[in-house]
Amino acid sequence: MGAFFINYYIIFLNMNFIRKLIIKTTSGPYWVMYDNECGLCYGITRFFKKFDMFDKIQWVDKNWNGDFPLEGRSKIEETVVVYNPLNNRLHYKSDAIYKIILCVPFGFLFAWVLKVPGLSIFFDWLYDKIADNRKNIFKNKI
Repeated sequence: MGAFFINYYIIFLNMNFIRKLIIKTTSGPYWVMYDNECGLCYGITRFFKKFDMFDKIQWVDKNWNGDFPLEGRSKIEETVVVYNPLNNRLHYKSDAIYKIILCVPFGFLFAWVLKVPGLSIFFDWLYDKIADNRKNIFKNKI
């Protein structure tokens, strides 16, 4: 019986260590304001909510009455807005997507591509193309 508790304690400590290690691979906390009337935006938000295991992102729709910078509210029709309340910085387009992916455990393995010089310009262009046509392509909420 004593060996069982010793093994259980060792496994519990290792699980706690692994959990802390996974938390270290994430970023945040961030507030993400999105257009809840856009089917694509709503679907992407639902997708990322599943992977945000440590609640690093507070998802707020554009009609939220809380404290959010006015500059970010004015850009919500054209892009997702990520707000970092710790340093009062706003992030847009592919930089915002980069910050969101960093909040997912081991997201840095995928997010780095969005910061490669040259590719970041391409991803901003691609973001603009999708954002300009999102309401025509995705008319209803998912």
